[in-house]
Amino acid sequence: MNESANPCQPQGLRARKREATRQAITAEARHFTAAQGLNGFTIEQVCEEVGVSRRTFFNYFPSKEDAIIGHLLDEFPADATAVFLAGGASGSGVARGPHGLSTTLLRDLYKLTCAMADHMDFSRDQVHELLAAMKKEPQLMMKMMGSAHAREQDFAELIAQREHLPPEDPVVHMAAALFGTCAHRASQAFFSEQNTLPYGDLLTGNLVAAQQLFTFSLLTFEGTA
Repeated sequence: MNESANPCQPQGLRARKREATRQAITAEARHFTAAQGLNGFTIEQVCEEVGVSRRTFFNYFPSKEDAIIGHLLDEFPADATAVFLAGGASGSGVARGPHGLSTTLLRDLYKLTCAMADHMDFSRDQVHELLAAMKKEPQLMMKMMGSAHAREQDFAELIAQREHLPPEDPVVHMAAALFGTCAHRASQAFFSEQNTLPYGDLLTGNLVAAQQLFTFSLLTFEGTA
């Protein structure tokens, strides 16, 4: 079968090549940073090592810092986002709690976030490379923390869209804040030198702990009211 008879083949090959180039840029940027610091190398040096042009670099990343952090600043995968949004479709018999949110929201947020983690496809070597770069340039951690705040905003926008609620609804922002905190703590644990667990297990542990805490606290509060 030739390529013209299989239109999906070239697109798949191009996508794999683009991803390979992107990962190569990130790996070299992390390597340079861990060895020399952010000011110890140029974008041109990264491009030379990878074998791409400066223009190609900026097609993937707006700065050296973004190249180092890599997939952590990506948007959620489109297919996983579509599934998440469809889970709250009105008129489809979706069960809702007293707060008006669908009872499957937490489960589907978990699936969406794990899909993002799978999309990043971090190996332990890649985690160690990122940790080495952040040790050399601690401000990279602050950039990652800033991305966590932006991710919480992403959660809020998606929840509001899925649940057919106004973006400013307090319930939307509380749900995004609580889940965002669990996801952020799971990420911190994942990107630690001692960690050996997959991201999904860490996120599950945080969500279960939060659920147990709030359930116990509410029961205690109601018992003393």
